[in-house]
Amino acid sequence: MSPIRVLCVFSSLNRGGAESMCMNLYRNIDRSKVQFDFVKHTHSKCSFEDEIINLGGRIYEAPRYKIYNYFQYRSWWIRHLKAHPEHQIIHGHFFTISAVYFRFAREMNRLTIGHSHSAKPGNGSLKSIMKAHSMKKVERLASYCFACSEDAGKWLYPHRKFKVINNAIDAKAFTYDEEKRKKIRDEFGIKEEFVVGHVGNFAPVKNHTFLVDVFKVIHDRNPNSKLIMVGGNDHKAIEEKVKGLGMSDSVIFTGVRSDIADILQSFDVFVFPSIDEGLGMVAIEAQAAGLYTICSDVVPSETRITNLIIFVSLGKSASEWADIVLKYNTGYKREDTSEQIQRACYDIHTTAKLIEKFYTSVSKRGKK
Repeated sequence: MSPIRVLCVFSSLNRGGAESMCMNLYRNIDRSKVQFDFVKHTHSKCSFEDEIINLGGRIYEAPRYKIYNYFQYRSWWIRHLKAHPEHQIIHGHFFTISAVYFRFAREMNRLTIGHSHSAKPGNGSLKSIMKAHSMKKVERLASYCFACSEDAGKWLYPHRKFKVINNAIDAKAFTYDEEKRKKIRDEFGIKEEFVVGHVGNFAPVKNHTFLVDVFKVIHDRNPNSKLIMVGGNDHKAIEEKVKGLGMSDSVIFTGVRSDIADILQSFDVFVFPSIDEGLGMVAIEAQAAGLYTICSDVVPSETRITNLIIFVSLGKSASEWADIVLKYNTGYKREDTSEQIQRACYDIHTTAKLIEKFYTSVSKRGKK
């Protein structure tokens, strides 16, 4: 019997939070029962593409939706769905335009799953306001509603019931390992320095500018410190800021990395001053690595899995943030928190079974 083929829709297939969550599920789901295929909206080769192909997935490239090409975009989807009757379930992770392709999927009598990965996307610009207006239509056009947190669900589906799907991880893979710590530190030429770490693609919402301000205070007080920033996208402006502050020798830009579980071992404190987060899966990964995790207070409370996480207001100054980070300057014992992660239902093996059961159930039930 052929597996159910779920079509997962993304903007790209790079190492963002939503993409990483989906890939964690994909690696751990029973692929003899459920297979993932993917739609991307970019010509560029993406980080996860080779792995997807190796796992048996197929990748399709849709044109970028730009409003004025509505009919071209619609034509692509109608052709695709006619050609692929196996794609009965459309899982929309690219939720800024989910309402657009959900409309076409519904025309073709397909099931649609809306998945909210953010609580308050946008920066107040006209473009972001228009996107938010479009996103709100997802509530009406989704057969089923998923969210990464309660806040993310309430934002996108104020009038619908939704199911929170935890952005689960393989907790054991993140457990502190002294050998991995030494290996990564050797790679970056770090010896006894105090390492402040951050993981997140370079985008305004991740608040890298403020992170650098915080590290400036830390570095002034402890010159034997380094900042490691892991993530993709253009970081030229942040690099220029670091250079202007005279800290180029103390800040490491790693670019995109596939070994996040190992990179986290090399940090001493994880700092996550995001302006908005749907959940903030990397904050859970940091706790799984036994790291004290200093987050902005807009990061959802669901990330508090252990006593290692500390929420700090973005209204506090860089100096006040630095005070908190420097409390751990002298080191601490890194505990194995995997059992706490599992008890909080953030273990990927449990979540993969739940989502597999859901897909199997709705594929038998048909369109809601």
